[in-house]
Amino acid sequence: MTEKERILNNNNGEIPQGAYDIVRVKNIPNPEQELNTFKQTIITFLENKNLKPDNKKWEELLPKALVEFTNQLNDDDFHKDDLLYSIGSIISQLQDVDVKEWEWYSSKVTKNGFDVYIKGEFYGIFLPMIHQQGIPHANLFIVTDGKEYPTKGRTDVLTYRKWNPNTLKLD
Repeated sequence: MTEKERILNNNNGEIPQGAYDIVRVKNIPNPEQELNTFKQTIITFLENKNLKPDNKKWEELLPKALVEFTNQLNDDDFHKDDLLYSIGSIISQLQDVDVKEWEWYSSKVTKNGFDVYIKGEFYGIFLPMIHQQGIPHANLFIVTDGKEYPTKGRTDVLTYRKWNPNTLKLD
């Protein structure tokens, strides 16, 4: 099964053989929608992984929520919140062959969130993508060896600006 097929079909928290981590998102209002946005981001990357990070086409290909959130950030936001990256930087991290030691294995929607099972090492590179869907730091966790670790970052942009997922406005 290809990675894209696993993203689309392994939706029951299937556990891979060998080393894996879990990206866990908790206490969000629309977990299925947010998981689908994250899935679409990764599928878009996999289907266009040879496109240069600075190519403006990424802004047309990636989910609108991620692009709109990112495009409304200012320099001050990027300096305060260390989980914020430009679209080009996100793509560059995903393309880094020294870091691409991960594979999406499965996911599952939970009561108020979702889990994504990642085979191998992913070094937290998914956290900015999820955060830039409008999900606060406090809702993002990594589970390694059965232990849940909260996201630690500086100031969360969502503590002083408000994201409206319906209008795609960051005020």
